[in-house]
Amino acid sequence: MLWCTLSWILDREVLTVLAAMLVVSSVFAVVQVVNVGRVTEPFSELGILGPNMKIGDYPREVLSGVPFKLYLYVGNHEGRCVYYRVLVKVGGNRSFINETVPLDASPILEYRLILSHNSTTMIPMNITLYSQGINRRLVFEMWIYNETLGDFTYYGRWNQLWLNVTSPTSQAASEKTLLYPKEYDDMLSQAFLAIRRAESSDGNVTEMVSLMNTALENALKGDGGEVERLAGEILSLEPKLSAEGVESRNRQLYYTVAYVGTFVGSSAFAFYFLKDRVFLYWSRLRRNWIIYQASRNRSEEGVFEKKLTDIVYSKKNVSVEALIGEGGRLGLDAKTSAKILFRMLRRKSVRLEHPNPPRTFKNFMLSTYALGFWTTASIIALTIASIYLPPLIFVRYVLGSMFVLFIPGYSLIEALYPKETDLSPLERLALSIGLSLALVPLVGLVLNYTPWGIRLDPIVSSLTLLTLLLLTMSSYRKFSLLTLSLEGVGSAKG
Repeated sequence: MLWCTLSWILDREVLTVLAAMLVVSSVFAVVQVVNVGRVTEPFSELGILGPNMKIGDYPREVLSGVPFKLYLYVGNHEGRCVYYRVLVKVGGNRSFINETVPLDASPILEYRLILSHNSTTMIPMNITLYSQGINRRLVFEMWIYNETLGDFTYYGRWNQLWLNVTSPTSQAASEKTLLYPKEYDDMLSQAFLAIRRAESSDGNVTEMVSLMNTALENALKGDGGEVERLAGEILSLEPKLSAEGVESRNRQLYYTVAYVGTFVGSSAFAFYFLKDRVFLYWSRLRRNWIIYQASRNRSEEGVFEKKLTDIVYSKKNVSVEALIGEGGRLGLDAKTSAKILFRMLRRKSVRLEHPNPPRTFKNFMLSTYALGFWTTASIIALTIASIYLPPLIFVRYVLGSMFVLFIPGYSLIEALYPKETDLSPLERLALSIGLSLALVPLVGLVLNYTPWGIRLDPIVSSLTLLTLLLLTMSSYRKFSLLTLSLEGVGSAKG
């Protein structure tokens, strides 16, 4: 019978592994807090998506003089604001490009943008090729503004598409270009350097970045007056934001010390407070459950375990609460008695049965039998809250890890093996983690071929729905097992 939902987590081997994982996670969390804002391996992303904003639906053949649509994806993980320049060039079979040498061709299109750290953008591109040819090589190069040199340098990131350009126009045409006017370069460079100075002082440069991207849009249109105005506004914001950044840095230091102290202190308090009481809370949830005889192995029993087992074997319909009381008469406190009872159940010397088990699935879901479902659902709800509520960012580290690395696999294992005796506790833990690592990438793969794509909201929604569906399946299967067990007991009595 399903006597102990989630009881496998209280197994000694599982608790040992969980304790080790908690220590590692604690160290990782503290390091994350200490190193917040630091980037050990900075990198930038450059990607090209098809007309439906997906990977793989690229055109293979285009008409000369007819525009076609692609999407440019740029991501910044450099640990600082970056001034990007993406050049679009056209080459052929013999064109050469690699991580150090850009394509030796004049650009036909140019895109410039400023991105803050850990931000991405998607830019629609309407590209028109005029020169007919087979296997035309459309190349996208990433360049980054070098503050030391005062100019853009090739970053080594590039993408390409091979296209056949057919049905030429009536007259031979060369590729038309859309590039930024050179006369604005100095103003734009000075504005970007002001952003970097404010950022180096930990100032919030979000407004400056937005103004800079607006200036870039106006520069492409040739509106020099607006570019000059926006650049001047960016320069005027630098002193104020730099001063605010220094104050924010000092406050962040105090907050970091407080967060680390709170995390370490609460972890130590939770360990010492719960290490024995957890069995007491477990027994209180089942205080009215009845303890029955099972297979007994006296050689493995301790002194007090033998006495408690004798009570169960000598009396009828002993409840969990009554046995805990009997332990008190033997000089045991409630926590110790509950722990011994749990050990007796693990050794299968006794078994538990609900005095009034649920007969419908609705009542099952509202009973302690469904404790696993509601516990997991609560963790998911807290995880979603921590994702979208900034004050809970440090809680997000813990709950987010469980949400991705444990809960999906756990829900699948519970659905496949609803009977607790199907797997050992350690096997359940290991398989839960392993299957989570397999399920989450599959969810991402499926989302890539949907209109929503691989983004935060679709990922959170998909994992939540998948997990709740699997948990509901596991609850129904457990209810079915309980129903069969009750029918078997009824037949035996009849």
